[in-house]
Amino acid sequence: MIVEYRVLGPLEVLLDGEQVDVPAGRGRVLLATLLLRPNEFVPVDELVDRVWDGHPPAIDRARQTLQMVVARLRQSLGAANCVRTGTRGYTAEVHDGQLDLTRFRRLTEQGAYREALALWRGPVLADVQSDSLRRDDVPPIEHERIVALERRIDADLAGVTDVLVPELRSLVRQHPDRETFWAQLMLALNQAGQQAEALAVYQEVRARLADELGVDPGARLREAHARVLAGEVPAAAEVPRQLPPAHPHFVGREQELETLTEMLRTRPGEPVVISALNGIGGVGKTALALQWAHQVAGRFPDGQLHVNLRGFDLDADPLDPFAVARDFLLALGVPEGDLPSAGPALIAEYRSALAGRRLLVLLDNARDVDQVRPLLPGGAGNLVLVTSRNRLSGLVVREGARPLAVEVLDDHAATVLLTARIGADRVAAEPQAVARLVERCAGLPLALGIVAARAAYGDLLTTLADELERERLDALDIEDPATAVRAVFSWSLRSVSETAAELFVLLGLHPGPDFGVEVAASLAGLPAARTRKALTELVGGSLLTAVPGGRYTRHDLLRDYAAERAGELPAGPRAEALSRMFGHYLHTTLAAHAILEPLVKWTPLVSPPEPAVSVPIADRSAATAWYDAEFQVLRGVVSSMVAAGEDDLAWRMGYMLHLDLFNRGRLGEAEATELVALGAATRRDDVFAMARLHRSLAGVLIARSDFARAEEQLSAALRCEELLNRPEGLSIVVRGLAYVRELQGRDAEALEVLLTLLPTLAERHVVEQATYQAALGRAYHRVGQDERGLELCRQADALFSGQDRSALADPVTKNRRTIGDILLKLDRPAEAIHHYEVAVEMSRTVRDLPYLAASLVELGTAHLAAGDRTSARAAFSEALSVYEDLGDEKAASVRERISSETNV
Repeated sequence: MIVEYRVLGPLEVLLDGEQVDVPAGRGRVLLATLLLRPNEFVPVDELVDRVWDGHPPAIDRARQTLQMVVARLRQSLGAANCVRTGTRGYTAEVHDGQLDLTRFRRLTEQGAYREALALWRGPVLADVQSDSLRRDDVPPIEHERIVALERRIDADLAGVTDVLVPELRSLVRQHPDRETFWAQLMLALNQAGQQAEALAVYQEVRARLADELGVDPGARLREAHARVLAGEVPAAAEVPRQLPPAHPHFVGREQELETLTEMLRTRPGEPVVISALNGIGGVGKTALALQWAHQVAGRFPDGQLHVNLRGFDLDADPLDPFAVARDFLLALGVPEGDLPSAGPALIAEYRSALAGRRLLVLLDNARDVDQVRPLLPGGAGNLVLVTSRNRLSGLVVREGARPLAVEVLDDHAATVLLTARIGADRVAAEPQAVARLVERCAGLPLALGIVAARAAYGDLLTTLADELERERLDALDIEDPATAVRAVFSWSLRSVSETAAELFVLLGLHPGPDFGVEVAASLAGLPAARTRKALTELVGGSLLTAVPGGRYTRHDLLRDYAAERAGELPAGPRAEALSRMFGHYLHTTLAAHAILEPLVKWTPLVSPPEPAVSVPIADRSAATAWYDAEFQVLRGVVSSMVAAGEDDLAWRMGYMLHLDLFNRGRLGEAEATELVALGAATRRDDVFAMARLHRSLAGVLIARSDFARAEEQLSAALRCEELLNRPEGLSIVVRGLAYVRELQGRDAEALEVLLTLLPTLAERHVVEQATYQAALGRAYHRVGQDERGLELCRQADALFSGQDRSALADPVTKNRRTIGDILLKLDRPAEAIHHYEVAVEMSRTVRDLPYLAASLVELGTAHLAAGDRTSARAAFSEALSVYEDLGDEKAASVRERISSETNV
């Protein structure tokens, strides 16, 4: 027997392909209401309100009549009946694949938008007469269809697009306020070779938004405009799906799951923030959150974001919310070069990106309210689910979060969990042993999972209960869940091989959050094959978790327990293991850094201790992959090196993290790490290291517009370079000082420092010679000595010409812009245009958007000086789009210039 229920169009019930008659009137409304919330109990009072469309009779009479409506509906449905009664109301019990709405949501979650949309046969419940359904329940589902349609068209834009143009023209008439359809129409026209028509569409929707809503085009329209101007082929929108898999042995928690669903259902049209916590570690908060998130993911067609905030990691700091926002933006498809560097600007960009979407955001393991609050988006379509060991009362008070306490499992639920893991036959055979095991685990799913892993090897449950009871004889409080779980950890560790147990303890020296086979082998001093075998054994005992990419992680309570046991190791073996781990990370990172930054010179470093294992780094791709996999770990390694007294290693590792953290926009983490590294260098009185770290810190502070502190760091670096008597180092620092002063409008002081501290560079320092001359030429220009400035900048360009310009994009582009500025001031616009065009193309190639926008404005200015208003308008228009996408206030001045200076 095959039963199907259809709500995406007229209401239909099919039994083995034949249509089942559904009674008209209240029975039809009742079934429709239940099917829109499949497998959820709908309270009787709410059903009464729906069935009588907001005008029910007296409550007692209404309840009795509702029972009659239910009875007639069940009779009509016959074998296709899905209506079930519960203490909390009624539900439509449907299985996987029976309801078109759940199939639609599953397909959209998988990205199969065309197949999902094919399930629609017309407006939702087109033949069900109910104003309340139309008002409250149908619009969100219709919105899901619109979003799926947008996503399908995004995918179609990668192919032949001329057939999309008529469809999109119809859609913008039907949905004139959906900016996405307008943007897609522009891109389809552009790809079909109709660039002028695409630009006309932009002007049409821009005027409409201004006249009717008083707003400017949103980010999606501005991005499309920029792509049309640049002649780019549009790319499909990113739909992140970051939720980890649900726990394979999740059972129970029906009440909590229902409460979460009720929270979501009772706040339609509002953003929802839920603190799904108030439970101790190991109680199953994350498993519950993931289970429910997967159940409702289909309601959020724009995707799911997930992060472990590491709020209670003893070996590492909680994640910086600004860094998390940056990673989320990258997952949403925002190009890395488009991301702001300042924290508040990142949060503003993150909230703007989420404002027009429907996303589920899971913030797992939060430390406190301050870590969560910046990551709460606006907009009515998003759901934020937070887990934490703390109550996060501030979210409840200020943001209206709905707290949910996650308690330990009761004996029945704990028994159900064990039964699911080891089988009903074994539970039935030894019920008393099961009861003792449940009691010893204190209702903690983490502990129960470890017990189940032990039981999987076939030992009698009575034997396991006896062993576990002996493990806890010395406990001060055998009813304390924390004591219970530690006893389970200790007991389980005794059940694995000696090699696996020793590896588990040594992994307590690792800072987390995850690790690969090579570092585990280095810690243990074992070959990779034996290490893999031991890791597999620990995974089998639920003491580790294997994650994608050949890496491993563990619950934070297990990590804390391992760290405590590692602290009990004798000093000698512990130091040797740390040395091997440090050697693994330092030498592999050094190999990656040497590829990414080949010009950096190092003081000698001893070889890694045997038998530490380094990861081979063959090329730039491998170097980038190393940083991608390990950048969260490496910050913790720096702290571990300091704690172990290995300051020489700590400063090197901290310095090698500078470029990666800087490029990722993690400026707060970069500053914190480099301050730790600088402290290590200072304790060693290592002048070379101090010079490097003062310089790198200055770069971070300049990016944060903290010019006073940046100048302090550069002055300190200058003193170090003078002690070292390194002309190249002096030149770099002096240029930095001049740049900081230029950014503050102190042009005369910038020139003064360049002249006063003019270094003598050897011929082998060609790149630094060129860069210094370019800086000096720019300084002369900014104080009005244009001819001298032009001479120096051209000399610099000649020196650059013999080098690999792709590796010198920043100084070469900056120098070309300076030459253009000088030529324009000298009334030689045709020559200036050439240099600006080179700067534009180089900026476009390396995706340096701020430089690109500035170069375009300068190019437009040169075209105006040459009398070419058409070319000027094109350059200004592209610059405007870039500035608007960056959220840069310079957009207003460019818009004014387009209006006032380029009208032909």
